[in-house]
Amino acid sequence: MNKTDQLLQPKNLDFLRACFDTIQIDKGYLFWNERPRHHFKSSRNHTNFNNRYAGTIVGKTPCLKMPHILVGVRHPDLGPVRVMLHRLIWLLKYEEAPPKLIDHINRIPFDNRPSNLRAATQKENLTNCISNSGCISSGEVMEIGDGRYKTVFVPDQGLAPMVFEFDSRLMANTALNYLSFLFDARYADAPAGTSRAEALRV
Repeated sequence: MNKTDQLLQPKNLDFLRACFDTIQIDKGYLFWNERPRHHFKSSRNHTNFNNRYAGTIVGKTPCLKMPHILVGVRHPDLGPVRVMLHRLIWLLKYEEAPPKLIDHINRIPFDNRPSNLRAATQKENLTNCISNSGCISSGEVMEIGDGRYKTVFVPDQGLAPMVFEFDSRLMANTALNYLSFLFDARYADAPAGTSRAEALRV
């Protein structure tokens, strides 16, 4: 078992709750607590950490290459450990080790609300994305210059594309993923016999 999996065990809940304030966990956020002295090797590290981070939101802003949010935390026995925020939230919310695979239901990998997370098989995880062949919608993201990007979303064959512009590739990709989720979900929830075009126009 690697260090990350060792950390994400119920036996470490007391340690993790000393590290993280969970008051906004249902919104997908954690905040750093003022951590106790025994979490650190030295008084200097203890003071520096709390002066810099106590009360601040946990995790860096996601980037295109790693749209999941990563958290670094030092455990007295394990040393420095990096963990994905959604896996940490699962443990703190449900008080159980996170499943091997967690799917972000709305296809936004940094929307870490517990209501947006579900245990999934590899097939289920791969199916819930716009690149899957079963996805009824399609689209692409294109650079348009000056650091801006264009999302061209195609709900389904026969329907006009939807075009949006964003200030970053991350947001352009996020829009594409979320739109595909919304339109696929609308078709899946439509009454039996409803055509795709009819479902998407409702």
